[in-house]
Amino acid sequence: MTMTRTALLMLAVAAAPWPSAAQDVNIQQQQQRFQPPGPARDQPTAKTGTAGIRGRVFAADTGRPLRRAKITVSAQELGPDGRTTSTNPDGRYEIKDLPAGRYNIAVARSGYLQLRYGQRRPLEQGKPLQLLDKQLMDNVDFSLPRMSLITGRVYDEANEPISGVSVMALRSMFFEGKRKLVMAGPMVNTDDAGQYRMLGLSPGTYFVMASMRDTWTVTDNGVETTMGYSPTYFPGTASSSDASRITVGIGQEAVNIDLTLIPGRAANISGTALDSHRQPLQGRTISLGQEFRGPQSMMMFSNSGAPVGADGSFTIKNVPPGEYKLSISATTTGRTATPTTIPETAAATIAVAGVDIDNVSLITSAGWSLSGQLVAENGGAPGIPRERLSIAGRSMQPDMQPRTGVGSGPDNGRVKDDWTFTIGGLFGPMLIRPNLPDGWVVKAILQNDRDITDTPIEMKSGEEFTGVQVVVSNRPTIVTGQLQDDKGNGITDGTVIVFPTDTEKWMENSRFVRSARPDQQGQYQIKGLPPGDYFAVAVDYVQEGMWNDPEYLESLRRYGQKLTLAEAASQPTTLKIVKPDGS
Repeated sequence: MTMTRTALLMLAVAAAPWPSAAQDVNIQQQQQRFQPPGPARDQPTAKTGTAGIRGRVFAADTGRPLRRAKITVSAQELGPDGRTTSTNPDGRYEIKDLPAGRYNIAVARSGYLQLRYGQRRPLEQGKPLQLLDKQLMDNVDFSLPRMSLITGRVYDEANEPISGVSVMALRSMFFEGKRKLVMAGPMVNTDDAGQYRMLGLSPGTYFVMASMRDTWTVTDNGVETTMGYSPTYFPGTASSSDASRITVGIGQEAVNIDLTLIPGRAANISGTALDSHRQPLQGRTISLGQEFRGPQSMMMFSNSGAPVGADGSFTIKNVPPGEYKLSISATTTGRTATPTTIPETAAATIAVAGVDIDNVSLITSAGWSLSGQLVAENGGAPGIPRERLSIAGRSMQPDMQPRTGVGSGPDNGRVKDDWTFTIGGLFGPMLIRPNLPDGWVVKAILQNDRDITDTPIEMKSGEEFTGVQVVVSNRPTIVTGQLQDDKGNGITDGTVIVFPTDTEKWMENSRFVRSARPDQQGQYQIKGLPPGDYFAVAVDYVQEGMWNDPEYLESLRRYGQKLTLAEAASQPTTLKIVKPDGS
């Protein structure tokens, strides 16, 4: 099967004068993106202006106009929700009254892949569209390709089709500190003929995994054994390292991706569940579920559970092979002069492989908290609307985080009138990460004059980490410039990656690593890198997020153009497109 060399996106942009006149029962899916805190009345008001964008949306395979395609434009000036519109029967759209700014544009329609402005290939970062006052960007057209899909059947060990099997497409990427298989699309179930159809896939390479939570009993020489199915990867292995890759092109269907589930012995999980005062959580229920995460979403399945006994003990019987998360929620009474009810939670990841697991200890916690104040670099109040600020903790152990939102609420991490803040419900080691509007950066995070900007903080349950001072600045560093081809001619496509010379700072979501694509004039801009020594590299194409992988950055190092960023400095840097080994 070959991938059709079809351009994903065709865009024509011209400047012209402005003319006159998404359940939580057994499955929960969450988008991992920042939601500004606080009630709607506190959200910033979107600006209006005198510019506009218009164009058409077509089907890439037939060239026909697409109606009901949803256009979303976003920019700092538009607030968190941006602006949306839909195409008319002729595939046309127009968004008016926009303020000047750098815009991101995305187009979505059922049956087609979502595309972003400037995106040429699967999983590529979009480009910004620079819009000036009284400017109409005309002919901002999109050609949407059909989604790719994978189809097949799932069979049991007797080669009989089996219904109700969950099937998921996975892809390999650097995620949560290591390279692993992560979910790359929605999970689907097999029908009564054992058939599945996974839609909505981008062109690329995938692994297919099937799992089922049913169990049954077999008797051998009078001995009964409870069996279940192990998570099974195509073409029929319980080991992800032995799985085969499936490649699909634009709008293509990979067919006959059939799997035979592998049976294995079910096991019991037992242990104790106590609250933070070491009292048994009698009457509470231990929840057993599976959790699948990816860079954009998370899915959680509640499989089963068991009650906690008077002595705090629990047993969950007949658990099929696989990886699970145990969790429990409770409330305790605070030991203060005025007793208060405190929500607590605990979680643990368990790998079941046919052997009973004993002595699991779950001790609930309210988590720890952190408090402090946000200040400008001159020591005064920052000139930022508070509704556009929040302070969050980024977990260094995301797979061990509880499933419940202990400590969450509208004021959690919110900056108050006196510029103080409190973050509750923190578990394990955390980095402090403010969410700031464009043009503002973190200069330092201090505690008693100690710089903890990039130091994970961890406290015991119920403890508070106080005296934090988040120092922000509206004088960010700026790396900007033009891209060139190997002959020195200016070009408008490519991706710029700037990363530190210090390899210790090569980590996932590092504040020292940034990427950007140039706008329609070929100008790129990266704001807010901390002062220091960096490499700057421009490549023709890279999947979004690849720069989180230290191995990828290592492959770029020898092509890097060195630059030093001083505080609040602007660094013009012209870059030529390079072709790293293996690209």
